[in-house]
Amino acid sequence: MQHERGTVSPAARADTARLTIAMVGGNLRAASILRLLSEIENVYVAAVACAAPSAPAARLAEDLGVFVTPDHTEIFQLRGLDLIVDMSEDPRIHAALHAQKPAGVEIFGSAGSELVWDLLVARKRGEEQEKLFVELQVAYDKIRSHERRLQSSKEALERSNTELESRLAEIFFTHEFFKALTSYSTVDDVCSLIVDGANGILGAEISCVYLYECDEAVFRLRASQGRSERAYRQEVGVSETILGETFRRGLVQEHDVALGASSAAWAIDPADVRSQAAVPLRSGEQVIGVLVVASSTYRELSETELDRLQVIGNQSALSLQNALLHQELERLSVTDRLTELYNHGYFHQRLEAEVERAARFRHPLSLVMLDIDDFKEFNDRYGHPRGDEVLRAVADIVRENLREIDVAARYGGEEFVIVLPETDTQGALSVAERVRRSVEESVFHVAEEPASVRKSISVGIATYPVHAATSTQLVDAADKAMYDAKRDGKNQVRIAQ
Repeated sequence: MQHERGTVSPAARADTARLTIAMVGGNLRAASILRLLSEIENVYVAAVACAAPSAPAARLAEDLGVFVTPDHTEIFQLRGLDLIVDMSEDPRIHAALHAQKPAGVEIFGSAGSELVWDLLVARKRGEEQEKLFVELQVAYDKIRSHERRLQSSKEALERSNTELESRLAEIFFTHEFFKALTSYSTVDDVCSLIVDGANGILGAEISCVYLYECDEAVFRLRASQGRSERAYRQEVGVSETILGETFRRGLVQEHDVALGASSAAWAIDPADVRSQAAVPLRSGEQVIGVLVVASSTYRELSETELDRLQVIGNQSALSLQNALLHQELERLSVTDRLTELYNHGYFHQRLEAEVERAARFRHPLSLVMLDIDDFKEFNDRYGHPRGDEVLRAVADIVRENLREIDVAARYGGEEFVIVLPETDTQGALSVAERVRRSVEESVFHVAEEPASVRKSISVGIATYPVHAATSTQLVDAADKAMYDAKRDGKNQVRIAQ
């Protein structure tokens, strides 16, 4: 195996490195991981296998003096090879690597490489935090030295003590801020803490956290300080204001904002913003939000303050990403994957709570149960994928006809349930009829049929306390009413007896 001029052979380096790694693939993520690995003292990247010599990882490897080969099989000749990081995204290469790798060599594929990336990014951010504390410690030492030189002057000593207390307070606040970030698990709590940190560490007059909603291509306000929440726009387009510029470019400062400038239009009154700066909240290469700080008077952040803003953004993004993952896991735990309605277990939990609430305040509560007519025959004829399309369509119809306080769930198979708080039988009947008519009028296109296919539902209604005294009795009553509707001809609504 040939090596490029100026590189050190793997054999010479393998004995001194704790971990010898080869990388397969040349995309941007591979280049980012290569850059981070090259900065770790006890890790030796021996080779990069990449078919395209102009790929980002291949060019970076040449700059770093790492051996580059277009043939991935050559990496198996490396002495002391411990690990292969496979970033190729090619199933054939995946299979070849696993089939040909020497004994004792581990392979990380796409999932493993994401874990490597997260660990390396976390390590990098930890170094940034350590850098901040070193900087603050140096400042502390300078203040103490200044204090000793001014012992002869009481006035100067008092000024020095005041400065020392301020810096120590800043160190303490920064330490507590970073510690608190690791203990908060909800998105709202983390966002509120971020604006607290921006105000406490930077002395920001105004601070806001906007989270990026990729499906809608907008930033949505999640936390703010310095003004009433009504002073800020709740939604900002991804290409607008300083938020959009930060999304594209990274850290941005405008210390002298023109009166009413569009870059400050994230505020309802842009004229209230005289100076502003913003930093992206990143998870890997993805922007998940933006932290913006501003003031109504002229203020230019120093290089040190900009560094602190960047560190706040980096540390906050890590905690924010964990909170978003925690939120998504909680959502998935109570959600039916196919229909995106609540699942069976969460339905019973909410129904029990709503029945207790209705009993406490003596308010009505209705339960609607519906079943898609002749669904088994439809599945048998057209297949389960077509049946899944019908289930999703019916779930969408149910969702469109509900209020925010209502709860819709997939009860099982082709059955759905709707909990209607503060609703009597007549109100539930109105909802049930709207859903039934919407399903009846919906058209399902099936390639096997020359004409469109239509479906219908049978619906049962039961109301607390008219038809039942407990949640279990309410389910039974609605279920029996639904089967009465099926027995009486289907595509209709029946009220419990």
